Amino acid sequence: MKRIAKRQFFLLGCASLAAMLLSLYDRYGIVLTSSSRSFLAEQSQLQEQVLRENREKGGNRSTGQSGKESKTMAENKAGAETETAEKDERMASDANPDIRVLLCSDNYASEYHDRITITADVPFRVSGQGTERHCQAGEQVELTMQSNEFLQGDLVFTMEEDGVFQLPYLKRAAECPSYEGSLHVEKREEGLILINTLPLETYLCYVVPSEMPSSYPIEALKAQAVCARCYAMLQMENSRCEEFGADLDDSVSYQVYNNIGKTDAAVQAVQQTAGMVIKEDGQIENTLYYSTSCGLRMEEEASNEAVFCAAMSGSRASDAEREESWYRWNILFSTEELNAAAETFYPGQIGQILSLNVLKRLENGRAEVLQVTGTLGTVAIEGEYAIRQFLRPGDQAVILQDGSTAPSLGLLPSAFFYITPQYQGGVLSGFLLNGGGYGHGDGMSQNGAKHLAEEGWSCQEILKYYYGDGVEIICDT
Repeated sequence: MKRIAKRQFFLLGCASLAAMLLSLYDRYGIVLTSSSRSFLAEQSQLQEQVLRENREKGGNRSTGQSGKESKTMAENKAGAETETAEKDERMASDANPDIRVLLCSDNYASEYHDRITITADVPFRVSGQGTERHCQAGEQVELTMQSNEFLQGDLVFTMEEDGVFQLPYLKRAAECPSYEGSLHVEKREEGLILINTLPLETYLCYVVPSEMPSSYPIEALKAQAVCARCYAMLQMENSRCEEFGADLDDSVSYQVYNNIGKTDAAVQAVQQTAGMVIKEDGQIENTLYYSTSCGLRMEEEASNEAVFCAAMSGSRASDAEREESWYRWNILFSTEELNAAAETFYPGQIGQILSLNVLKRLENGRAEVLQVTGTLGTVAIEGEYAIRQFLRPGDQAVILQDGSTAPSLGLLPSAFFYITPQYQGGVLSGFLLNGGGYGHGDGMSQNGAKHLAEEGWSCQEILKYYYGDGVEIICDT
């Protein structure tokens, strides 16, 4: 599977973008809910890819450390090898290992909490170093930075019988979110840390409905479950959230977990694919996914501008998403709007925009280099994410193929578009972008999976369609 190229500007405006997209759930309903949900998920995947590439680049860089630094690096390396061995043992010792999820604060604003309130629908106990407190079902335990309970160190909450913990203070899409497994609370200088530990397969039951509507066909949900399992297992191996004592968190920085409670359909999808993963060359595949394809897939040669424009000028009967509203869209930018974007991202470098041109496309047609020429100079914007950020619609409405509009988007829906200059009275007035799809375009199209499942495709057939015949879909237990 081809990997995402390095993105520039990835972290620019992530916090405000995530908050804005969360508001889309309430403002535009189910039509945009699935797309917004997928868009949030893709930010997690893109960020993971960028961080991984940066780590790899840093690891290959030659440096001249002092003897002391070299010793420290050796010690760190030895420690890292020990941690890796422990993680491998944890993964191999159980077909359904526990996963540690850092629960973020309201609306995923921070890893730290000022106040935590925990209760359960069954009796539970709170354990510290040498202390234990038994609580009745429904009893609430409130913790702050000043709570005396932390005098005995970290606290662990466990249930005395099958049930769920509830966090009535925490804002999620689901009112008063519930959590299976155990909870670990740690006091740090920055605030309180809350970690939920539970079996991987149980965790997936809460990821799948948060990433894909449970109304989708079961075979599509099963495909989503396999993708989510692969992603989670990679995080358990890599643990870039280790500084918090977790494998990953529940926000868009990883996979959205328990924003929506588990559903019968999601549980069925997870259970019917228990232990199933996608591997390539013996390694678990980095199973990227996104909302909606424009119909072009990786094996199609669409890097030529004329070929790409011809493919995007209409719909194709073979495209699974051809009836989706995001399959085709357009947006008109005035020169004034683009001039403002140029000054925001490249102050003093471009000036008044004179032309926009896609200099390079990937084989599947996605714009990879956008040339922006102005009165002060020319800038080549590299990378799909950077291009979508520069051409963000803002308050400008994106017009979908069904005639509906999607205003206030923080990114261009996709980098699958072509540009037509617009003139009034012989003077350049703006640029029309005709595009298609929603998301980065790598891996599985979730709405495509939905339609393929409706046509009778199995989970395995859907996954092979999107990740290639060269991958193995196996039960890795």
